[in-house]
Amino acid sequence: MAVDRERSVVFGQAVELYEAARPGYPDRLVTEVLEYAPDGPVLEVGAGTGKATAAFAARGIDLTCVEPDARMAAALAAKCPGVRVEIGIFEDYTPDRPFALLYSAQAWHWVDPERRWDLAHAALAPSGALALFWNHYLVTDPGLRATLAEVDHRHGVSSYSSHQDTPVRNEEVQHLLSGDPRFTDLDERSYSWTEWYDATRYLDLVRTIPAYRILPAERREPLLAELASVLGDGVEMTFVTDLTLVRRAPA
Repeated sequence: MAVDRERSVVFGQAVELYEAARPGYPDRLVTEVLEYAPDGPVLEVGAGTGKATAAFAARGIDLTCVEPDARMAAALAAKCPGVRVEIGIFEDYTPDRPFALLYSAQAWHWVDPERRWDLAHAALAPSGALALFWNHYLVTDPGLRATLAEVDHRHGVSSYSSHQDTPVRNEEVQHLLSGDPRFTDLDERSYSWTEWYDATRYLDLVRTIPAYRILPAERREPLLAELASVLGDGVEMTFVTDLTLVRRAPA
């Protein structure tokens, strides 16, 4: 399936919302990724505003970030001044050295599916690690979640939202990597936590999700108003982070 470039660039329209409303990633995940990977330089693909970058950069690593949107890249550089930021898509990036770790947080699906595994293999040193992880958003209360989903459907939003029943797992990634002899030591891990979002922050989170952002304002704003009418003061969110780890096979 080709990358939906329209959706891939909507995040730069909402830099402040993205930074304020999107959750980060568990410290334990950062620790375990760095323990899995050999020592050496690190490459992040699709860094955004630095939701994952800040946690990795705090560990004192040599970090290069590739980010396609100049608006997101500017926020990233201001937030993480010690990292190198390359503006552009990963498909056009030429690594200047082999990397011990390549990771991508919430962004790997924006890389061309026909080229992503070749590009990762080419960027990694032998035995270097590839770490792919995603946060999945789930409204904890099933009754409220169902009501919010009904609002979505009435307004024509049927693709990914916070109102699904179960998180989407990384089955395609796992299947492809398990059948690719260039990669080895496949490892899958999951982390979960809950967090209270007041109504304003929750609606800001919704505004960062492409399924809603691509709607014209005359459709999006009535949808958000109806969601707000059933939220009350706020909502407990369950966040699930799925992590897939694999190594480039030794030379």
